[in-house]
Amino acid sequence: MARDPETLREVIEFLDQGVALFDADAKLSFANDSFRDMYPALPDMLAPGTPWGVFLHEAVNRGAMPQPVSQLLNAIEARLDHRTPVETVQMPADVGATFTLRLAQTSDGGFVLTQSTGVDHIRAADTAREAEQLLRKVLEACPTSLTMSRVADGQIIYRSPAATNLLGTSKSSFSHFAHVEERADFVTALLPDARVDNMRVTCLRANGQAFPADLSARLIDYRGEDVIVANIEDLTEELAVRAELDRQKEQLFQSEKLSALGELLAGVSHELNNPLSIIVGNADILHEELENTGLEKRISKLSQAAHRCVRIVRSFLSLARQEPLDLRPMSPSKLIETAKDVVSAEAGTVGVQVHSNVANDCPDITVDEVQLTQVIINLLTNAIHAIRDASIGDRVTIDCDHDDDRIRFTISDNGPGVPDAVKTRIFDPLFTTKEVGKGTGVGLAYSHRIVSAHKGRIQLATSSKQGATFIVELPLAHSL
Repeated sequence: MARDPETLREVIEFLDQGVALFDADAKLSFANDSFRDMYPALPDMLAPGTPWGVFLHEAVNRGAMPQPVSQLLNAIEARLDHRTPVETVQMPADVGATFTLRLAQTSDGGFVLTQSTGVDHIRAADTAREAEQLLRKVLEACPTSLTMSRVADGQIIYRSPAATNLLGTSKSSFSHFAHVEERADFVTALLPDARVDNMRVTCLRANGQAFPADLSARLIDYRGEDVIVANIEDLTEELAVRAELDRQKEQLFQSEKLSALGELLAGVSHELNNPLSIIVGNADILHEELENTGLEKRISKLSQAAHRCVRIVRSFLSLARQEPLDLRPMSPSKLIETAKDVVSAEAGTVGVQVHSNVANDCPDITVDEVQLTQVIINLLTNAIHAIRDASIGDRVTIDCDHDDDRIRFTISDNGPGVPDAVKTRIFDPLFTTKEVGKGTGVGLAYSHRIVSAHKGRIQLATSSKQGATFIVELPLAHSL
C-alpha cells in the first residue's frame, strides 16, 4: 500500500534515530529533528541543499565529528551503489556512549545517513575502571581516618591507610571503642537519621591506648545491606593545645589581677603606714609607763595587734612594689637553712619538726636571696599553720635536687592537705583558707610572683588527707 510523501516524513520525524536524506547530487534534502539534535553546532548546515562534502567539512571544523570518522564516511559514500551492503561507522559520544552511523543508497540514486545512540560497553567498562582507580587513589592518599563497616556485626569492609595507622587492623569496628556503652550510644544516635556529627567518644589505638576522638558517620546502603561510613578524628593534640591556651589565659588573668591589686594595695598601705606607726609607738610608750599597774596584759595585746598590722601592710607593699631582682649566686643549702632558722621558733611551739635534705651535688643558683628565702619561709609557715590549726601531723620536710636544667625545692608535710575545692584558687591574691584575722591571702600570691620573676614555676604537686606538697622549680644559671 503506497504512502504519500508527507506521511513518510511524519513517520521519519517520529523516529528517535537521526535520519538525513541526500539526493542524487549528494545534497541534503531532509533531516529529521533527532538528527538535528545530534548536531546542535550545525543548524545552518542542516538546511536543504547543503552539499555532503560541506556538511562533513563543517562537522569537523565545529567539533561535531572527528576527522577520521568524516574521512571514512566520505569514502563509503564514494563507493555506494545498489549492490553495496550497509556499512557501519562508530563515533564516540558522551562518556560510556557511542554513535552508530550507517550509509545506504536509495532508489532515486541518493543515499540516507542514519545515526543512533548506543552504549559502548568496552569504553563504559574502561571508564568505570578508571573511576574506581581514581577513587582508590584518593582514599589511599586521604589523611582522614575513614572506615566502612556493617551495622549488624561491625565487620570492617574498608579502612583508609590513615585509619589503619590510628586504629590498627582489627576485623571489627566494635574494637575501636574503649567503652561498650559509647558504642551503643553511637548506634542509637545513628539509626534514626542515618547520620551522626561530631560525637565525642573514647577510642583505642592499635596498641590498646585510649584516646579522645570526634566521631562522624553516615548510614548508607551498600549492595543491599546497611553499612556505616565513619570518620574518627584524634583529638589528643587539639585538647592539649586547648588546655595550654586555657592555662596561659589563666596566667594572664592572674597577672593582670595582681597588677591591679598591687596598685590598690600600694595606695592603701601608704595611707595606713602613718596611723599604724603612731599606734605602735604609743603602745610601746604605754607599756613602759603603765608597768606594774596591772594593765600590761591589755597593752601587750594592743602592741601585738599593732605589730601584726604593720607586718600585713609590709606584705602588701612587697606585693605591690614588684621590686627588681637582686640576682646573685647562692647556695641552695644556705637559702633553706635561713628559712628554717626563721620558722624554727614557731614550729617548736606547736610541736612541728622541720627537716631538710639537700643533694650533695646541688649547684649554686642565681637568685634574689631575700625574695626567694621569703618564698620558702611562706611555704614552711603555711605548712606549720595547717598542722597547728587541724591538729594533724607533726613534720615538714624540704628537699632539694636537680637535673641538667633545673633545680627543684620540694616542701611537703603530713598535715591535713589542701581541700579539693580550693586547689585551683590557692595562688589567687587575697584568697585564704584561714579564719578571719589569721591570714591575708598574700603569701602564696607573693610567692608565685617571685618564682615567676625568676623564670621558674611553683605548683601544688599532691594534696590529700596525708598532707600537701609544693614544688618550686628554678632554672640553673646556664639555662637562664
